[in-house]
Amino acid sequence: MNNPYESLNWRTALRVASTTHMHISTPWESPTPRAQIRLDNAYRHGLRHFPISNYYPSAPCLADTRLSDFRLRQAWPATRHGVPVPPPINWNDLITWKDELPEEIRRHLPFKETGPIFSRLPADVLLSKNAEHHSFTNMPCHVTAPGSAMCSGHFDARGQFALPQHGYPLGYNGPWQDAFAEAFRCLDVPDGGGVVIAHPTWSRLSDAQVEEMLAFDPRVLGIEIYNDGVAIGIRNGRYPPEEGEPDPGYSIHMWDRILSKGRRCFGFCVPDHAIKEEGGWLGRVMLLPPAFTDADCLRAYRQGRFYACLKGSGLDVSDFAANPRRVAVTLNVPAHIKFIADGRTAHTAKGFSAEWEIPLNDGAPAVTYVRVEVEDESGERLFLQPVMYRGTDGQRLA
Repeated sequence: MNNPYESLNWRTALRVASTTHMHISTPWESPTPRAQIRLDNAYRHGLRHFPISNYYPSAPCLADTRLSDFRLRQAWPATRHGVPVPPPINWNDLITWKDELPEEIRRHLPFKETGPIFSRLPADVLLSKNAEHHSFTNMPCHVTAPGSAMCSGHFDARGQFALPQHGYPLGYNGPWQDAFAEAFRCLDVPDGGGVVIAHPTWSRLSDAQVEEMLAFDPRVLGIEIYNDGVAIGIRNGRYPPEEGEPDPGYSIHMWDRILSKGRRCFGFCVPDHAIKEEGGWLGRVMLLPPAFTDADCLRAYRQGRFYACLKGSGLDVSDFAANPRRVAVTLNVPAHIKFIADGRTAHTAKGFSAEWEIPLNDGAPAVTYVRVEVEDESGERLFLQPVMYRGTDGQRLA
């Protein structure tokens, strides 16, 4: 049996709100207060662990990060027409076509030194390395890599400085397998963090494509099962509706199909681009680390010691237990509880606690996995990570 919460003491474990996919400042074109305002907004909404996942470029955003870090001294290689350009890269030296650019763009050249994008950070905030990586040559996916110092791409988000037109491609521009290997090589904590597959339904990924990435390495942690940025885009008509999912922004049905095949896959709720200067946003995970450190938070991600949720306030899990005979959950307030096994609702209840007796076959669990969802009257939803009873080869785990 693979239970990510095994031996977890729910009474003493911390609750640390985090998310693997959030954009604090995109694009990177202007050193405005946008980054500080968005971080403050996320902080007001409860976030304390920040694996910020900016792109353009795809590079970690930390307390001392400056816009000029990516314009005057890019520390990772680029390519031009497929030919490697080694770091450090000062884009002032490489942009030789200034006269071709519009006047409003030319006035930014040459690039100059800038100050940190954050003017202040609360004392109870952890910033963790992360970025969103994209533009792979053999898979139409986006991924985040919490805990990884991997960098890719360049700063010219919209081609305003004509880098793509002059042979410098956006994004990773290579096979996803190479990118994943690089992300793992750059992990700060060897037994923490990993790769998360972003908005798989919105990206039009097939189950087989997701399963291929999950099978590549156990450090490919799982998929986003809710993305608030996608949900808002669908409701506003900016994105077409997702296929195979009943509600905008969700990839719940895909999650259950993958789990039903015995593939371990954690589920993440994220805000993506929904963190704006004003207003609320949905999507986060509640990490359950033993201590408030970046390393412990990243280990909680690797171990699956977290639950995904929309709001991260009020409703909470007080206890969870699983064995080959039963699964049980206890809450801090009464709510609707649902046990899902092999893609179907196996049992529902309402109250502070509930349990489900697992059907047996020859004395062993007759299901591949069980997961628990909880919902209250405010619209808060909690998604506990799955307990696996059977592996991809059909082998019983319990």
